[in-house]
Amino acid sequence: MTRDALILGIAHLPRERRPIPFPAEPVEDFLRRHGLLRPGGGLLVAFSGGPDSTALLWALSRVAPAHGLPVFAAHLDHALDSGSAARAARARALARELAVPLVEERLAGGELARGHAGLEAAARRRRYRFLRRAKAECGADWIAVGHHRDDQIETVLLRLLFGSGLTGLGAMAPIAADVVRPLLDLSRDDLRHAVRRLGLETATDPGNEDRSRARNRVRHELLPALRGAPDFSTDVLLAAAAAARGATARLRGELARRLRLRRLERAAGAEIELDAFRALPVELRPFALDALRRAAGAEYAAPAAARGDLERRLASSEGIGCDCGDGWRWSAAGGRLRLARPRAREVPEFSYTLRAPGELSIPEVGSRFRLSEAEPAPWMFRGSTNRAAMSLPLEAGQKVLIRNRRPGDRMRPLGCSYRRKLKDLLIDRRLERDRRDELPLLVVAGKIAWVPGVTIEDQFRVGNGPRTWVAELRPQPTAEQ
Repeated sequence: MTRDALILGIAHLPRERRPIPFPAEPVEDFLRRHGLLRPGGGLLVAFSGGPDSTALLWALSRVAPAHGLPVFAAHLDHALDSGSAARAARARALARELAVPLVEERLAGGELARGHAGLEAAARRRRYRFLRRAKAECGADWIAVGHHRDDQIETVLLRLLFGSGLTGLGAMAPIAADVVRPLLDLSRDDLRHAVRRLGLETATDPGNEDRSRARNRVRHELLPALRGAPDFSTDVLLAAAAAARGATARLRGELARRLRLRRLERAAGAEIELDAFRALPVELRPFALDALRRAAGAEYAAPAAARGDLERRLASSEGIGCDCGDGWRWSAAGGRLRLARPRAREVPEFSYTLRAPGELSIPEVGSRFRLSEAEPAPWMFRGSTNRAAMSLPLEAGQKVLIRNRRPGDRMRPLGCSYRRKLKDLLIDRRLERDRRDELPLLVVAGKIAWVPGVTIEDQFRVGNGPRTWVAELRPQPTAEQ
């Protein structure tokens, strides 16, 4: 019996003899293999309320807390059909049943339809913007999604049908940026069987039956036909995707070395040697630009029109300076090709003394900071982007410090057993460079107590002292307000 058979269950044997195990064990194995089983900000599950995300949320809610990792869920109601509100209610009930905090949002009707991109692409981008905002609000480190083995097979076939190159044929990676996919070794049937055994009532998305969508045609028409062919094997497809991911990673690494790729220190961006880039075969340039994009921190690849504009400028005597989407721009200076997002402004150092309880203005970042006493409440254990509750060693009338970051700042983040550099913590949370100097830090008795939208000092968690204080960050009202 192979290891895969042990993890996935013996699907071909009668169910009554060898039931497929629920994926808590393989999920824990995934987290361990990838070094994620360490105390920290935890995981935010993209939660639709369907069988796949429910299986993932159940498994993580049983595995992660035992290792000091909190688990959260986030549900975005796209409002694309009349049943979406009922699915949101089902997701809410499931999260409550599994005792997992849920972040919710509902889009205005027709909001996605107004975009220029296709509806599915627009929905995906909007969903991930919501998930990253929810991740920051919860102070999580990772977004966990419920993609499974069958999703991966469909993705490989879709990429083949649409003529993807090597990068696209790699399909979905187990970890990509801040997104983790713990279920890629498990099938759709495994997950649905497990959810039924648990007696969990999940939501059904009618969009999964819409044959006008390419993925659904692959799922309901192409794959059943292929599986009827004697020589077809989904294992071969998955092995090809894994080989493509490995080749792409090696190619990116080699290009980064040859092009002397480096990240910018004081802005969001990265750069490579321009002459070395010009000398590349045209076929390799997309891989070089992809390596540059990833190092810079840009979420999406530049559109084809922007890449064409760059190629035209490279072939002419024109200077290189062109937009490539989402606020990013290519430029050339000092013999290097740079991808950067221009910094809006430099934030000067600031430092203010506040007598507790009290409130003050921080004009450098257009905010007001408020510190007040409060009674413990449920929201304090869920976290929030612009407020936090702490048990601070403060008496009324004592002073605290409000300042932005300084070189060498360290703290022990919530749930962590050791002190960390603040710089590393902000990088791990994928906070944009432009925002790091804008954060007003609360410093109490010489210790950083709160980093807004990121974490609090573990020593000051609610319940560690007799008095509970609430720190709040609010926009500075304008003259018109």
